[in-house]
Amino acid sequence: MAICRRRLIQCICIFCLSVVLSGQAGTGVQKSSIDKPQTPPFKTPSKPESKFNQAERNGRALYSYYCVVCHGETGKGDGFNSYNLIVHPRNFTDQTRMKALPDDRIKKVILNGGSAVGLSSLMPPWDGVLTEKQASDLVAFIRKF
Repeated sequence: MAICRRRLIQCICIFCLSVVLSGQAGTGVQKSSIDKPQTPPFKTPSKPESKFNQAERNGRALYSYYCVVCHGETGKGDGFNSYNLIVHPRNFTDQTRMKALPDDRIKKVILNGGSAVGLSSLMPPWDGVLTEKQASDLVAFIRKF
């Protein structure tokens, strides 16, 4: 008798749990698979606005793949690998220093490494990995920090 009672309680608990999880508890109405979704009370834009142009979007993708480990997601030079380096990576959010750097110099550092312009050799050259266009796209994105 005790086993049957325990089994009955388990079945009731499972049933109640399934009703609660399905979202139909207390509604008295079963959901139909053919119900139309409700239209939102606001007008959705037909084309989302982006603050990045195509070159900057390409640069953002490259940055997140190649650069974020040292320079960080926010460009502050605080990526998870930066703490293992003797010389910390460039802080791209420092507008005073970044405005003083011409695009060609940043591109040269990306393609030829830091030592090519007298900076740390811990910044590796990416010329065998990135094209000139990709380096230009990275510069365009870096300028957005």
